[in-house]
Formats: sequence, structure tokens, C-alpha cells
Amino acid sequence: MNARAMLRTMPHASMRTTRMRVQPRWASSSAPKPPASEDEAQKATQAAASQEANTAASQAHETEAGNTATPLPRKGIQLDIDASSLVDAQALEAPEGEEGETGKRTNAKARSDRNGGPSDRTRNILMRGTLIGATLMGGYAVWMLGRDLDEREHEVFHDKEGVNSFFGRLWLRIQALREGVNKPVWDVLLPDPLPYPYSRPYTLVVDLDQLLVASSWSTSHGWRTAKRPGLDYFLGYLSQWYEIVLFTTQPFYIVEKVIEKLDPDRRYIAYQLFRESCRTHNGKLVKDISHLNRDLRKVIVLDINPEHVSMQPENAIVLEPWKGDKNDRDLLGLIPFLDAIGIYGVSDVRTTLKAYEGKHIPTEYAINEAQVKKRHEEEWLAKKERLGGLSGLFGGIMSGQASNKEPPKTFLEQERVRFQQGYLEDQKFWRENGEALRKQMQEEQERQLQEMKLNAWEGVTRIFTGAPPPPPSHEPPQGAAPATPASA
Repeated sequence: MNARAMLRTMPHASMRTTRMRVQPRWASSSAPKPPASEDEAQKATQAAASQEANTAASQAHETEAGNTATPLPRKGIQLDIDASSLVDAQALEAPEGEEGETGKRTNAKARSDRNGGPSDRTRNILMRGTLIGATLMGGYAVWMLGRDLDEREHEVFHDKEGVNSFFGRLWLRIQALREGVNKPVWDVLLPDPLPYPYSRPYTLVVDLDQLLVASSWSTSHGWRTAKRPGLDYFLGYLSQWYEIVLFTTQPFYIVEKVIEKLDPDRRYIAYQLFRESCRTHNGKLVKDISHLNRDLRKVIVLDINPEHVSMQPENAIVLEPWKGDKNDRDLLGLIPFLDAIGIYGVSDVRTTLKAYEGKHIPTEYAINEAQVKKRHEEEWLAKKERLGGLSGLFGGIMSGQASNKEPPKTFLEQERVRFQQGYLEDQKFWRENGEALRKQMQEEQERQLQEMKLNAWEGVTRIFTGAPPPPPSHEPPQGAAPATPASA
């Protein structure tokens, strides 16, 4: 048995106080000292042979007993090994996860792993530093929110409750921050109205998805988007009274291509608003048209979701979502109602919308308009009968008026004919001149883009070269008489 095997099989009680004094193997390779006499040489030879025999017998016995038998005593060997040194020796001899001589796995770990390595200490330090920093930042934020009001804040919070206490100011500022997050990105979503004759008396805010268009996906074609029946006429005809604003809850990058197909020449849709222009109200995304910079008495909103118009429902017309039905006529059915508002010049659209609240407007308005036309015809017939009785007394004028076989058009119908004629003339103009106008607009866009590039390059070069020198002055030098033009 060698010294390593004996280390594993020794009882722990005998490993506490003495040291191991074993001659290393490399020492036997050195040249032995010559014996003093023949007797001493013979004794040394016998001792070496006895030691080798004992070693061979011990190894054979250890192999048969499966490394579990008690080791044979060896002369001249004294063991005293600390228990921790034995553990380290086992760890070096059979590392974790590998099989040793006994065929078993060991769970021995290095001291650095048991006591926590440098990575654990670094992680703990970072965690504590993060917690301390977050606590300090939180305390600083609370102090800033509860500090005294400045001049600008005095104008906003001077009449609020709790403005004179620390926690009152803290709560007021938190409410202001929350309101700021829920509001649209800009306080004013649209610029001021255009001057006459480019302005329109009313504003029509329309949604996009499932109101003007419908999208579908299939494995053979992918995404496909269809326009609602009559959409081009709806936009073109109503743009004579309405400033049309496209307001969708979707981001710009999703609907950009669709909008380009709807109105490629920018003829009808005056402005476009997207998700960042919405706000959060009661945890839901809404369109707050009070930020449009328009008179709400002249604003109508078309949408398919009542939640989107929950802040101003009195200005809204909520339609059923369009799923792509080719026979749909709801959008076209709204045209007579909307153009009547423009023709009659309604002072407050909210009053008119209130009369149709909860009703299907295309159907109800068609019924009302038919009744008005019927009364008009009845009045005309009654007037014709009266004029027919008086035709003999007043001559040809009365007889000519009474001879009309069909009743005249109503005021609304006459105005519609006029505006429809204007729409047709506009379509004809664009058919004849559209290509030239598009080319002109493209050249203008390219020119503006080139100017932007030149201005950007000029700004970059000025960083390194500085401002250009001032232009030369044409003033005469100081003390010289000004030049006079030569006399004829």
C-alpha cells in the first residue's frame, strides 16, 4: 500500500497531532551512502527486501478487499495529518464531478467556492450600492416634489387645496405629472385655420381602420387593404364644406402607406393625427378634440369605437365597423346628412347630432328628408290649384305658373346640384392637369430637400471653418468726400 491509499483509509482520530515523515520516492534515486562494513551492507539489503515484500503484500490485500481493509503496519512511518489537509488532498486527487479510485463521486469543493468567490462579493457590493442610490434618488425626488412653489406654479396652484403644506404640494405635483403623461404630446394639435377662401366652415374628424378601409390577410396574398365603397366621392364632395382631419389611434409607420393610397395628391385630407396625439382617460385611449384648436360647435367626429370619443360624445357619430362588405352603403348614406349641415349653415352641430342620438342616421335622415319633400310638393299642388282658379282673372302670368306639371326642386336639392357640379369640375381639372401638377410638386419637394442638405452641410463646415467673413462695404473711407454722379 502506498502513502496516498493509507491517507484515505486512516481513522480521523489519528490525524490530529503528529506529522507525516515519509521519505519521498525521488530520494531513493539518489546514490546511497557506502556501508561502513559487510555486516551493515547485508542488514541494509535484508531491510530493503523486507520493505518491498510488505509493500507488495499490502497492495495485493488492498485490491482484494476493495480498498476497505485496514492497512498493514509499516515500520519507520509516523502519520500526523490535519483533517483539512486530508480534504484538500481528496479534492486534488478526485475533483468534483469526476470518479476517483474508489469509483464514487465526491462533493468536495475548493475553499474559495465554499466561502464565496470574488464574483459574489462584487455582486453584493453592486446590489447594496444600487439600493442606496435608489433610496437617495427617491428621497431627493420626494423633496423636490414637496418644495415651495415658484412663480409659475403659483399661478397654476394658488387656488388649490393643500398648497401651503409639504404633502399638499407633493400631491398637487404628482397629479400634474400624471395629467401631463395622459395628455397628448402637443397642447395644440392643429395650426390656426386657413384664411378665406381656403378655409372651411366645419371640421370633419374621421378614423381610418374599419371606417375608411378594411385590411385582411391570407396565405396566398398576405396583407390586403380595401377602400370602402364610395370613399373617393365621400372625401371629394364633402371637402367643399369640411376640413377633413384623419385621426387614428395607430402609429404613423403602420398606416403611412395606406394614407398615401387614399389621397396621393393631398387634395382632400388636410391634416393627419396619430397615436401620439391621443390621450389616456380612465385607463383608455381617447381622442380629445378639445386640443384641435377648432371651435367644437363646428366639429364632427366619425368613429367606430365609443371609447375613442368618450370625452366629447356630443360631437361624435359612431358607426358599425366595416369588415369589407362590397355592398355597404352606410358611408354614402351619411353624405346627405353632412352636406345638409353645410348647406343650411348649422350654427352648432351638437344640437343636430343630439336629435339623432341612438339612431341610424342614414336611415332616419332619409326618412325626414322625404317627409320634407312631400310637404313641399303638397304645398306646391295647393298653390297650383289656387293659381288655376285665378288664371282667368289675371291673364297669362297666372296660367303659365299653373301649367307646370312637376314641382320645383327644394332649396336643398338646388344647392346639391350646384355643389355636385363643382365636384365634377374639380375632377375634370385634375384629369387634365394632374400629371403636370404632380411633376411640379415633385420638383418642389426635391428642391426643398436639396436646400435642406446644403444648409446641413453649411452648418457642419462652419463648425470647423468658422463664420464666413462679412461682405465688403461700399461706404467711402473716413474723411473722403462721397462720390457724385457725373453730370450729363
